[in-house]
Amino acid sequence: MMISIFSMHTYASEIVVITGDEVRFRTQPNTGSGSGTITYLYSGTEMILLDKNISSGNGCGKNWYKVKYGSNEGYVCSEWAEIRVIQDEEILKPEDYKEYSEYLKKVGFPDSYIPKLLELHVKYPNWQFKVMNVDYDFSKLVKMEYDGYSKGWSLLEDTGSYYDGYKSFDSWSYNYLTNVFSNNFTGGGKYWYAASEKTIAYYLDPRNFFNERQMFMFESLSYNKSYHTKEGIELMIKGTFMDGKYSDEDSKKSYADAFIDAGIKYNISPYVLVSRVIQEIGAKGSTIVSGTVSGYEGYYNFYNIKAYGDSSSETIENGLKYAVEQGWNSPYKAILGGASFLGNDYVSVGQDNLYLQKWDVVGPNYANHQYMQNIQAPSTESIKTYNGYRDMGLVNSAFVFTIPVYKNMPDKTELPNIGNPNNYLSSLAVNGDYLFESATTKTDFSLNLDASTTSVDISATKVFSGAVISGTGSVSLKGEKQTIPIVVTAKNGDVRTYNINITRTGEVALSVSEILRLLEIKNDGNYMYGFEVGTDISAIKKNIINKEAKAEVSSFDKNGKSKASGIVASGDKIKIKTNSEEKEYTIIIYGDVNGDGKIAASDYVYIKNHIMDVKKLTSFELVCADANKDGKLAASDYVTIKNHIMDIKKIVQ
Repeated sequence: MMISIFSMHTYASEIVVITGDEVRFRTQPNTGSGSGTITYLYSGTEMILLDKNISSGNGCGKNWYKVKYGSNEGYVCSEWAEIRVIQDEEILKPEDYKEYSEYLKKVGFPDSYIPKLLELHVKYPNWQFKVMNVDYDFSKLVKMEYDGYSKGWSLLEDTGSYYDGYKSFDSWSYNYLTNVFSNNFTGGGKYWYAASEKTIAYYLDPRNFFNERQMFMFESLSYNKSYHTKEGIELMIKGTFMDGKYSDEDSKKSYADAFIDAGIKYNISPYVLVSRVIQEIGAKGSTIVSGTVSGYEGYYNFYNIKAYGDSSSETIENGLKYAVEQGWNSPYKAILGGASFLGNDYVSVGQDNLYLQKWDVVGPNYANHQYMQNIQAPSTESIKTYNGYRDMGLVNSAFVFTIPVYKNMPDKTELPNIGNPNNYLSSLAVNGDYLFESATTKTDFSLNLDASTTSVDISATKVFSGAVISGTGSVSLKGEKQTIPIVVTAKNGDVRTYNINITRTGEVALSVSEILRLLEIKNDGNYMYGFEVGTDISAIKKNIINKEAKAEVSSFDKNGKSKASGIVASGDKIKIKTNSEEKEYTIIIYGDVNGDGKIAASDYVYIKNHIMDVKKLTSFELVCADANKDGKLAASDYVTIKNHIMDIKKIVQ
């Protein structure tokens, strides 16, 4: 049964919708070094269109679109995006297309499937959607696929550590201490890694691929002569190693002929076969289809069937061994023979679309019979199939899409952050002494320091260069116990904290300022004052040491000569050193202008000569001459000194 809904709308705005997977959102409209990757976008992502007329080239075969995604403006290549016209303030809702919505619900589609299927139906009314009810819990199937890592059931390809965040972080897959992911999985190879459960769940969830391109992973693989044509195949293989070459020198059949013949003979889509070859061995081909491998000359395996091993050479050898067993001694025979394998071993048992050939949900032994290890293969192959239909103008044909529905599906599934997960330190040191010099799982460290230590310098190195460290450098210490956190943030946002627990032991020496405060010795940080005239400098030193036994006190006269005893005079210096600091003060005796430790007639003579411009005082002498402490030198200071000498009124120090 097919129900079509036709509606007329007046549209007012345009958006850009991503139609590929892991499409780069770039800072500039080019793929060169001048354009950074802001993030990766996935099928169905919608963005605001800012400019659709950015010229093609610079790594994009079509125009670039300037878009806004979140708060960022950037560029995407239109090869992996499409413009969609929408009406302002209108969102396609099931109630707007009640009849078809009810039909989808009636045949068994859950509510979460319906909105996107409605959108596709409006654009392609000839498409038909069929439910495949899977009598198995979604989360259990994810776990089963994940636990099959030793068999290489669910792998992903990463040639440059671009997708570390998608990989499994379990110990059998990843070593945090060395930042090395295992690639030692059956059927894998140098660039193949185990996917995480969250990544598997995303690619297993059909709802993530309800867009016009990737919907073709659900297309029936049966041959249909109305739109599976030689012309369409020629468009798909144009520019590949199969373009313009012959699959069989004896019959002179072209590659396109071979794929058409295979499709007809085994009732399988030749477009899917072409996509599978390109997915398996690449557009430029591989030695497995060269016919020149030593010991296997003249044999070919276009679909990498039974091709597995610990190295590329072993993989190719095993694939060609199978080709010899099957008698695939020409490209034509290999193309048809591989189609037979797919038809007989997969399509005929119910795995009749790309999705089901990766995810064996036909049962009864779920996940055991899977043609593909690559969890991303259906999403990428389906785009190639779509492109073939698009180039032939056949996208709105009456395609049948069979879509699995699982028991107990989550509301939605999302990919993890794409960034590397490593947030480990490879070394951590305090004041140059290492707490560890190679990565460790330990995160708490204890350190005992002398009570006099007021700060520490913390340095660290990281296992992965892209991680960010905070908390290093000079850190002040307060109190007897203190925990200093060193936080390492991975590229994917994961945080790991190393705690340095510091205990300061022993008696803490008083600071110089604390000593002077407790002794009530007046000072302003540079000058020391408040001493009675005639006080012996040795008494001042003794009082300081009595207050803080760890202090070292030395004294000098105004000429810098050591002065162990004698009356304190203006210009004398006292140096105080503790185990944490050292300070020096110059002593002021107000009224002692000449620095002899006495207040006498000679001092007011100094003042009188300064006032009468006979001989000017130095800046320090001016401070000492300000006997009344009013901040200026005048005749009143002369009077203050005279009153002190005559015992009329003593100068307050």
